[in-house]
Amino acid sequence: MIISILKNTAESLLHLFYPQLCASCNRPLHRDENSLCLHCILKLPRTGFHNHQENKAANIFIGRAPIEHATSFVYFTKDGIVQDLLHTFKYEGKKDIGRLLGMLFASELKSTDWINKIDYIIAIPLHKRKERQRGFNQAEIFAESIAKELNISLLKNSVIRTKFTHSQTTKNRLERIENVSGIFSVLKKQDLKNKHILLIDDVLTTGATLESCALELLKTKSVKVSIATIALAMD
Repeated sequence: MIISILKNTAESLLHLFYPQLCASCNRPLHRDENSLCLHCILKLPRTGFHNHQENKAANIFIGRAPIEHATSFVYFTKDGIVQDLLHTFKYEGKKDIGRLLGMLFASELKSTDWINKIDYIIAIPLHKRKERQRGFNQAEIFAESIAKELNISLLKNSVIRTKFTHSQTTKNRLERIENVSGIFSVLKKQDLKNKHILLIDDVLTTGATLESCALELLKTKSVKVSIATIALAMD
């Protein structure tokens, strides 16, 4: 009892003199807040796609890959709150931001019927060289958080990236497709037979990387693939 009181007192003093700041607005966070204040969480530009079979994320894959469901949590716009958060997470290593966004996304996915049909979650893999450079795979951070919140098994190393590719940022749609064609390989295909996979990535732009990975997964017998990304890039 005394130890608990002393611990709470110490934490209160630490929070008072060295407050954690919101990753978006820089306001001091309350003790029950993590990475983002409630005000900024409410400001996130949610898409609501998970409630609709037909949506802007799903439409990207029509005629390209037979995807069961596709959704994105928030809209990504230039100089918007999501761009700032993902940049801080991805390039400054603030993993708590990724975990929080994954948790918030998962809490919305719980309300859908189709999420209960998912057998495994797989994150889009980075090439080992790029992961060493960055120190982590941002898609895997999202996937870990989503898998934990939804109580669905996360498969690691079941899909590998066999070729190192340069950034897609400056490439047009055709160049992106060519850049990621045939860069994935599926391991232990036997374990994926007759399973429904939820493929996770950070930002959906042209869908080229997700399409390439999904098509490789779909070569396995009776596999179904759905897609979920944290953000959908808007022009």
